[in-house]
Amino acid sequence: MTKIMINVSGKKFVIYKEYLQRYPQTLLGSDDLELYYDATYKDYFFDSNPEAFESIFDFYLYGKLYEPATIPKEMFQDSVHFFRMMSVFEEEEELQTKQEEEVFQERASTPMISRFRGQLNHILQNPSMSVPGKVYGWIDLLCIFLSIVLMLFETDPNVVEMIDDKTSPVSKTCFIIESITVIYFTFDVLLRFFVTYEKWNFIRHPTTWLDVFTVFPYYLELFIDVTKMKSLKVLRIARIARVLKLIKKNKRLMLIATVLSQSVSELSMLIIVWSMCITVAGCTFYFLEADANPTIVSGVDGLWWAVVTMSTVGYGDISPVSILGKSFATVFVYISMVFLALPLTIIVGAFSKQYEARKCISLKENKSVYKVDQVQSED
Repeated sequence: MTKIMINVSGKKFVIYKEYLQRYPQTLLGSDDLELYYDATYKDYFFDSNPEAFESIFDFYLYGKLYEPATIPKEMFQDSVHFFRMMSVFEEEEELQTKQEEEVFQERASTPMISRFRGQLNHILQNPSMSVPGKVYGWIDLLCIFLSIVLMLFETDPNVVEMIDDKTSPVSKTCFIIESITVIYFTFDVLLRFFVTYEKWNFIRHPTTWLDVFTVFPYYLELFIDVTKMKSLKVLRIARIARVLKLIKKNKRLMLIATVLSQSVSELSMLIIVWSMCITVAGCTFYFLEADANPTIVSGVDGLWWAVVTMSTVGYGDISPVSILGKSFATVFVYISMVFLALPLTIIVGAFSKQYEARKCISLKENKSVYKVDQVQSED
């Protein structure tokens, strides 16, 4: 592959020439590029705005074009026209129109059931795009809310006795509400399985297993008396996982989940460093306080103090009494604040990158992309 240098008003960009030739209809990808070659400096010189060209340069690398926020819109339009980027949009428009026609013809020839499945799939995947989707989404949120409230209500000691008595009105009411919510959650999973076109991917997806996990204890209790088997009562904790269903209902929560999943390597390294600091600090605190502090019995107590202190919680059940212990605790508190700020920096940085990546979307989806009809209307 051949590297070339592009000089845009003094700012230089290096790129493989083959990347430019993937778009021969543009100025940089055509033979007209040689007209701008400067033999003295051995680069291609363009008298244009370098900030606007950065976006165009990224297009050749990633296939995405976005409008810079640091320059006027008209200036960016001039650069887009100068480098003949509109020819790319023309092909995109023709391809999109052709694909829409093919989809329309395919839908016209598909059976009624297939079209109904497609409409349901669109409603479930994009609930904010239609009234039925919004109604279905609100029903889903209502069932999640009822399930969580019922779970908290059943933890009251007075209510527990009445729920264990299957003949009491409270027990019957709780059972009816729980049955309604579980039936809805089960119907939701089956409906999504019916409308999806990729059955195997749907089965393997973590959210599907989460939905099944949240309703499994209910069906188990229909066949097994959990009140007589206290070890199975722990399965009721699965109902807490229904709160996590809210993540897939909100795009902002999905963005946070994506950021955390992409920061696993950084966070895992941070946990390792935390563990090392807690171990060193806990053992040091134990040896400094073991003789003077009656609350320190073993090294485990020192580790517990380090965990509580490093998380800045400070329960107060274990505190230093000696001068050396207090001095060490003072230094460790300030060190803990530094380590507490590290994960926030990592998460905020990753969140900013993901947010910017969402803004820089493909040409066919971004409204800020300059399509042919938009530019012609402005001209």
